[in-house]
Amino acid sequence: MSVQELAIKESVTVSQQPSRLVRDRFERTRLKLRVFHQIFGIILHKTGKPLAALRMVWEMMRKFQTIFGEPMPTKVAKVGKRYFWHLGVAGFPSEASLRVHGNEVSRFISGQQPTGLRSLLFAITKKCPMNCEHCFEWDNLNQQEELSTANLVQIVLKYQEYGTSQIMFSGGEPMLRVNDICEVLKTAQSGTDFWIISSGLGLNLERAHRLKKVGLTGVMISLDHFEANKHNEFRGFENAYDSAIQAVINANQAGLVTTLSLCATKDFTTAENLAAYMNLAKSLGVSFVQILEPRASGRYKGKEVELGKEEILLLEKTYIEYNTTPAYVDFPIVNYLGYHQRRVGCFGAGNRFFYIDTDGDAHVCPFCTNKVANTLQFSAEDMVNLVGQHACHAFDKSDF
Repeated sequence: MSVQELAIKESVTVSQQPSRLVRDRFERTRLKLRVFHQIFGIILHKTGKPLAALRMVWEMMRKFQTIFGEPMPTKVAKVGKRYFWHLGVAGFPSEASLRVHGNEVSRFISGQQPTGLRSLLFAITKKCPMNCEHCFEWDNLNQQEELSTANLVQIVLKYQEYGTSQIMFSGGEPMLRVNDICEVLKTAQSGTDFWIISSGLGLNLERAHRLKKVGLTGVMISLDHFEANKHNEFRGFENAYDSAIQAVINANQAGLVTTLSLCATKDFTTAENLAAYMNLAKSLGVSFVQILEPRASGRYKGKEVELGKEEILLLEKTYIEYNTTPAYVDFPIVNYLGYHQRRVGCFGAGNRFFYIDTDGDAHVCPFCTNKVANTLQFSAEDMVNLVGQHACHAFDKSDF
């Protein structure tokens, strides 16, 4: 697909989109009981000890609250017949959800090892027409592609067979390989939620329906400001804002889970800006807002972009308030990795996820860009072990 085919031709007007959030308190209670029952059943099957299984379920829920700062789950989105309460957790009920809970249970039982990643971030293309200020793939952008469609299929199947419950395709701009993504999804096995991380370019309604039909779960659309001109400037692309907004609307109509991803820079991170952004996210009917901190990697390498204490405290306050305060019950669920990274460590480096770049090389995460080895040359288990010998540049590894 060419860049010209991705371009949006006219300005988009934002009108209130239907919310996916579950308002019914009794439905949320029933969901908690169903999740409790699933986890209890997995533990009981592994141990054969009902009382021990009951204690372990409560311990897992306590652990969730320690990591994420809220009970499980406080806020829930329902898309189709499945529930979603955290970006790193597969939708419930599903085979992928069983995989996640099975792996988490294995971490609690002595002598058992989890099999499979919670998430795999996979950059499938070097191509992108944008000129983004913060691009972590900047050094590789718009060079010759190394991974064929067959390579993509091979890597995805390898990590599915290993037990990975979620795979997110990024780039570059992954919509430039939408036909390849569809081919991968057609050949994929069950038991994995698939997502696309995109600028929104090229995600028209026809493609959104097509992707949903072949098995895509959701899309994460990058939107770095609530004002069109400032987002366009950040992305170095004239129609970036309109493309992102229209992509969200199209994805919602196609029945995909939708997320906005915000790179919260020093200049952006004020209470007023965050409130305005969340109001826009609410009007778009997205299920999640992901907040990422800028890192001195890629195009930001060597620059002083890390947030200060005041900005971090503001992001943590926003994360907790929007997820737990009744006043924000109608707003999307906020996902903020920095919150748990500062409390329990990083889940990258094969703990629960790692990153594969556009050459098929593995990294601890997208921001810790030191190539470990090529995923085409090693088994999934060996690759996870190799990546696990490394650590995040900013946070210790999590022992949870």
